[in-house]
Amino acid sequence: MTNSGEYIRGFTDYIVLSILSKFDSYGYEMTRIIEFVSENNIQLTEATLYIALKRLLNDEMITSYTGKNKKGMSRRYYQITPKGKKAIRNFRKEWVMIENTISSLVDGNFEYYRES
Repeated sequence: MTNSGEYIRGFTDYIVLSILSKFDSYGYEMTRIIEFVSENNIQLTEATLYIALKRLLNDEMITSYTGKNKKGMSRRYYQITPKGKKAIRNFRKEWVMIENTISSLVDGNFEYYRES
């Protein structure tokens, strides 16, 4: 899918927080998770992901630490903070309304009456 990252750019922070709410992860792994879950229909650029990670770090939604992966390679892992957990919980409450509204607008499945 061409420019598929554009479709989710506004949701990148919440996608990252959602992944990190399951387990600590590093950048490359998060891109692989997104590609796997989307069946390769969504590909996030490295720049987009790292801008989101930097923003989340600055907003204290996540922290980072250096750890080793299964092969013993050093990686920078990211971990969700209590503030990040609260943000993803609040977003999930709003998600159904957001999803329904976007679907109605994109599908053209809405009614609007103009005043004469």
